[in-house]
Amino acid sequence: MADIRQIVAKNKIIQLFSSKYNSITAYMNFPTEHSKYSFIVFLIASLAAFFISVNARYDQFDVWKENKEQFFYENTPMMTTLDAYKYIRHAKELNAGKYVPAGDDIDIFYPEGVPFYDPAPLLSVILAKIHNITGVDYYNAAINMVPWLGSFFILAVCLYFYLAGYPALGIITGLLTTFAPVYYGRTAIGRFDTDGGNMFFLFLASLFVLAASKSKKETYLYIFSACLGLTMLAFQHFYNHILFNLVYFVVFAVCLFIYNHKYKNILLASLIYIISSNPLVFIDSLGALAGSMAVYIPFLPNNLASNSPVPWVYNTISEAAAESFSGIVNFTIQNTLLFILGLTGGILFFTANIKKALPLAPIFAMGFVTFISSGRFAMFLMPVIAAGLGYIIYIASHYIFRKLSKQYKSRSIYINTFAPLLLAVMLLTGIFAAKLTAYNMVPAPSINTSTYALIDKMAKELPDNSTIYTWWDYGLAITDVTGFPVYHSGMSQSTPKTWMIAKSFTGSQEELYNISSYIASGGYEEVQKMFKDNRTVDEVSSVMSSYDKGPEKENIYILFTFDMIQKYSAVSYLAGNAESIITTFCQPGNNNTLLCSNNININVETGMLTANANNIQLSKLMLTENGRLTDTQTYSLQIGYSVILLPAANGFITYILSPSLLNSSFVQLFLLQNADEKYFTPVMSQYPYGVVYKVNPICLYKQY
Repeated sequence: MADIRQIVAKNKIIQLFSSKYNSITAYMNFPTEHSKYSFIVFLIASLAAFFISVNARYDQFDVWKENKEQFFYENTPMMTTLDAYKYIRHAKELNAGKYVPAGDDIDIFYPEGVPFYDPAPLLSVILAKIHNITGVDYYNAAINMVPWLGSFFILAVCLYFYLAGYPALGIITGLLTTFAPVYYGRTAIGRFDTDGGNMFFLFLASLFVLAASKSKKETYLYIFSACLGLTMLAFQHFYNHILFNLVYFVVFAVCLFIYNHKYKNILLASLIYIISSNPLVFIDSLGALAGSMAVYIPFLPNNLASNSPVPWVYNTISEAAAESFSGIVNFTIQNTLLFILGLTGGILFFTANIKKALPLAPIFAMGFVTFISSGRFAMFLMPVIAAGLGYIIYIASHYIFRKLSKQYKSRSIYINTFAPLLLAVMLLTGIFAAKLTAYNMVPAPSINTSTYALIDKMAKELPDNSTIYTWWDYGLAITDVTGFPVYHSGMSQSTPKTWMIAKSFTGSQEELYNISSYIASGGYEEVQKMFKDNRTVDEVSSVMSSYDKGPEKENIYILFTFDMIQKYSAVSYLAGNAESIITTFCQPGNNNTLLCSNNININVETGMLTANANNIQLSKLMLTENGRLTDTQTYSLQIGYSVILLPAANGFITYILSPSLLNSSFVQLFLLQNADEKYFTPVMSQYPYGVVYKVNPICLYKQY
């Protein structure tokens, strides 16, 4: 039976296309010839790039240590991603024997629970082992893992491009990617998360695909197939996104096919891959494609946002939002010309070296998804741009030094080896000197140390059976620090429960009381059933807002934090409204006037607010001290905009509110601390960082 590849190769159209392709790419396709010293030079350069990346992140930590009040609570370093607290909590649970794979984790979605990862996240497993071996506390151990996790991908990148015949591309791609704003920001100190490891595993998998494809011996083919499968197995445990298993299987099979491996060898290598990467996971990955596309591709008919009965939470998450072209440029190389050159060079590299570049297809594809989906994918676009700039360097070095190589034929191999490296150093020097990277960036904590102090105080002073009702962002951190369950978190924010809590924070104090009691009594499952029965949003909202049975237990504590002021527009959007708290800073002027930023002036005597030549009559002006109402000035307009003044250095932090905003539970309980005693009892106040209330039991509620 004839090989289909031989039949295709004899096709005249294919032959004509191949001839044209080869003649065109001949001007761009000239990998480096390796000298006996080239690997040593390459190895030194790769290790140097790796340790530069590691050291830069430790430099960030040194800045933290010099400013402990901003970055540490007592001896605990803050994290720069809230997901870090999930992995730290799981590490503690693993060591305590409390982690139950696939069991119900009610702590981050109380009272229903969501499944624990099965198996436990590899990041948590490693942290638990490091804690046991070194005795270093979980938080400092996690911090010290970050520089290495964020830098290991450089070694895989360098090895890949060395094997492909372009060693200088590896150095350029590694250094430009590790200090690109999007990647550096997602792998900076305190960012104990999967991003750095993800890049490492993807490039390592691509490396093994290329190594297997180029193998001349069957033994090496099978060894590299097993290495690829084990890499994907580890990646599944690390990231828990099984779709990559299927993607790399397809890329692997295609690469073996175009490298002309025998069909039986392709079949056996594929079988080895499936077995070593876990056959059950491979089968499950077949159904994972539709789920991932439903989240990230907005125009598909099964997109979750368009099919959700309530506003889609991912529309309010900045890193999940689509980016403009200028935003993508700033995320990557921060220069439009270099961005276009790099993108063009990346496409040229892939086109001119299709067989060598095909194993990178998953990374390249995710990079290009940036243009139609989330800006977070820009971290995968940066290697494309960096490799593209490096490839242009290769093309330039080839033509610049071609005559020199002919003149010194005996040394041409050395010239071809070191010329690209020399130009690479010049390129990197220019880019770093022009400050087109994020090299000097120092990340801020995700939680203010004063807010963290309040959370720690809650852990020490609230009853052991407490549950915390708050917005989802800090949920994972609260559960980790206090051990108390939260009603939703960063692992469950895409459920309708987030809409339910948003409704409670934007509604009246009575609605907050009713909805929080309803959720605590298991109302979420009833809401799910009502939506399945095609009940309208208004009908469901009415059911939970009118729930009058109160809480079943005396254990609900509501936490408001300062960050919720800025996030209120997102909370309001998810509740089905479109309101935001306008924040400005005002200083006393002449004639009873407050002069504010954003071209806003307020006449305290008449209550007239002027914004960009537009006059708005206020109904109230309220003065607070430490978040408590101390004085109120009312005006002739009974229902209108109100202003809250919070004294600060040289003026007032000023909040401008619509009538409905003023009556919301968030404004009343946080900005004014004006609790209705019928519903809530103040417990802690560390204003402006946070305020805690207890939801009154039904017996106390009935006394009013």
